Amino acid sequence: MSSQPNQSLIDGIRCLQYLVSSDKAVGCRELARQIGMNSTRVNRLLMTMAAIGLTVQDEHRRYLPGPGIHALAAQAIRGSSLFAQALPQLEAHAPRDIVVALGVLWEDQVIYIWHSEPGERTSTSQALAGFRMLPAWQSVIGVSLLAAESDEVLRPRFNDEQWAQISPLLARKRQENHLIWHRDDGEVSMAQPINNNRAAIAFAKIWQTDEAHLQQRLQQLQALAQVLISAR
Repeated sequence: MSSQPNQSLIDGIRCLQYLVSSDKAVGCRELARQIGMNSTRVNRLLMTMAAIGLTVQDEHRRYLPGPGIHALAAQAIRGSSLFAQALPQLEAHAPRDIVVALGVLWEDQVIYIWHSEPGERTSTSQALAGFRMLPAWQSVIGVSLLAAESDEVLRPRFNDEQWAQISPLLARKRQENHLIWHRDDGEVSMAQPINNNRAAIAFAKIWQTDEAHLQQRLQQLQALAQVLISAR
């Protein structure tokens, strides 16, 4: 038997994940551009998945997630120990006056398991479906997880502008167990990896930027990270 990865399976999963992450119906050519794949191959893969209910087409022949996605989502949630362990802890302990996010890294994109907004108590459904997939170089979670890889591995995956932004952040993260990111607009975000760099917990939309307040927030973040780790 061949030990080589099955490329058709890899491509099919990539198509499905990008489709599910879209906010609207997507045509084959548009999806192909997003993932850098031949549009004919994308069409064939999506049609194959339509045969088992994972995708459907609208009246303009654009693709949407199909009913099979609901079954797959329910099974994935049930099978995710991170999800099962983190959810009740976040509901109980996440601060309500800032953004709290839990995310994982996939193909240099951050997938959010939890993303709450400041203000009133965020419901579980809002936090679970609260944010889109985000490029890792734009996300404090993404950069904090990318830092586990070497510059030699990372550099070819980002253009010059993206690399100029994340390179000093990567260096800073490698010196600490956390990352604090001062944004150009005055916002501060911070993240700490958990679960052996397979996920990270983050605070964002912090506008009070004096050192004492940031240290208080950092201690709060580290305490929440420890709660999530201890729940495993």
